[in-house]
Amino acid sequence: MYRIILTLKCLLWLLGKWDVDLTWLPYFSNPYTQYNNIREAKYLLANNYNPYSTDGIFQKPLIVYGLVLIDNDIIFLIADILVCFLIVQLFGEKQGYRKSILLFYHLNPIIFANIILKNTNVFDHIFLLLTIFSALKIKILSPILFGILLYLNPQYFILLAVISVIFRRESSTTLKFAIKLIVFLFVCMATICLLLYISYLITGDWQFIEKTYIDYYFPKDHRPTIGFLWALFSGLFSKYKCLYHAFFMLLPSCYILPLYNLFVKYAKREKEYLGFMIGVSLFCSFLYFQYIAISDLVIIFILLFQRYDWLFNSLPTIVIIHAGCLILFLGGGLQLTWTHSFTGNPNFTFFQVFVSYVFYVILVSEGVREMLKFRTIQKKEEKDKMKLESEDEKKENEQRNKKVKGD
Repeated sequence: MYRIILTLKCLLWLLGKWDVDLTWLPYFSNPYTQYNNIREAKYLLANNYNPYSTDGIFQKPLIVYGLVLIDNDIIFLIADILVCFLIVQLFGEKQGYRKSILLFYHLNPIIFANIILKNTNVFDHIFLLLTIFSALKIKILSPILFGILLYLNPQYFILLAVISVIFRRESSTTLKFAIKLIVFLFVCMATICLLLYISYLITGDWQFIEKTYIDYYFPKDHRPTIGFLWALFSGLFSKYKCLYHAFFMLLPSCYILPLYNLFVKYAKREKEYLGFMIGVSLFCSFLYFQYIAISDLVIIFILLFQRYDWLFNSLPTIVIIHAGCLILFLGGGLQLTWTHSFTGNPNFTFFQVFVSYVFYVILVSEGVREMLKFRTIQKKEEKDKMKLESEDEKKENEQRNKKVKGD
């Protein structure tokens, strides 16, 4: 079934005339992911200009120069298929969940829109999944891939909580775990430094640092996005903007230790919890990120729904999911109408997004609460099982002793 859907999706992409521009609609694109930046960079490079001498290029140099060199849109279709493949390989042990991922991903119009719009955050998703895959299977590659991921988007640093859980469960002592983590971070930092130096060699100066990293967290562009920080910062006095930008930039790092303590204590079976752990971690990080795209939210919720039995455990949770999605897309539809009619207020988008995030926070909180409840029940069952096994063992020993005495 899914092979037919994938084939139809590829044919639809290949045969369709998808020359659409939705860069004005914040639900599908934002200044830091849109392909228009690559087109502009290509034009500037063709005229022997440094693309980072302007204010319009925000993607990292290796992405910009790589896409200009490849110059073929099929790379986005291949990247999309690779993302789905990695999700299934990592989190698709349950047969029902595997089919649900494939159908939800390949039939999802938001994912298809991400392909035809050629948003560059798809490469973030690839290296996110490759990092987790290597942490589980090929340890030596995991710090290198994590370094590439942080080079592309430092917001994924919160993934360190999940990687630490994986390393801790595989280490017999705390000392071995600490050494493994230190080596991991050292190689990761070396990879980032190497990539930055390569970027410097390609561009010829360090100007890209300001455009792709400093402006990433201290933006001057406050166009509406589906994050809610743009509205807070656009109305903030310029004197305090840097302080609050720094505060929200560092805030996700405060979640790393609590998330590690939460998951290392309750998630003894990583394969059952892994997608949920990553989804919760990324949600905590991207909640404070100004330039989140709707495709990022789709990936986060696909990972969260690895444990759909927790998220759908109560009727209120189902209502919360539908309410959040309805409000988010209602806001998009009304903004679309108002933009063409030159009426309305951009603050409407902010309030719709803010309310939808309230529902999503409740959803994630309910999922974590169900995880804790499930683990408590699991522990009780394990204790009962051990007790029964010990009783059976005692009975067998008693029977053996009686036979020995009888002989």
